Amino acid sequence: LEEILGDLRFSLEALRRAGAITRSLLDLSRQTQTYVDPVDTNRAIDDALLVLHNQYKEMEVEIRKDYEDLPLIKGNYANLGQVLINIIQNALQALPEGKGEIFLKTRYLAAEDSVVIVCRDTGRGIPAASLKDIFKPFFTTKVLGRGTGLGLYISHEIIRRHGGQIRVESEE
Repeated sequence: LEEILGDLRFSLEALRRAGAITRSLLDLSRQTQTYVDPVDTNRAIDDALLVLHNQYKEMEVEIRKDYEDLPLIKGNYANLGQVLINIIQNALQALPEGKGEIFLKTRYLAAEDSVVIVCRDTGRGIPAASLKDIFKPFFTTKVLGRGTGLGLYISHEIIRRHGGQIRVESEE
């Protein structure tokens, strides 16, 4: 009986996870969202860090910030927050043994009228052969059960819908 209950608990958790993935994809595919709200990018990064605080508070990680005073951008605060959570969470997960540094920097490029966010970590890096695939849906370099391969894909789509670009540079 205990073995059956364990299997049922495992199955329910897998169903919840599949439901969450499906909801994320459906939310992304809906075109009803607006991208015209004024967004304070620096505040959005700080809010993402607050959301993630419980994940890194026990880690030996130093989070350094170098924010420039930025103009407000037009966008969807919740969507951009999700991008920042995804990116910072990936950086946290890349740190070997939960130890290292994450550096967050913002800049305004007046000549291009662009806001730039840089997230750099001291993690293990991404294999060169994987770099071309990291924004594809369901692609992941994480161990089984650790990632869905949707975080960077969803982030890429949200940034694209905002008229922006997302890029990665990495070396092992």
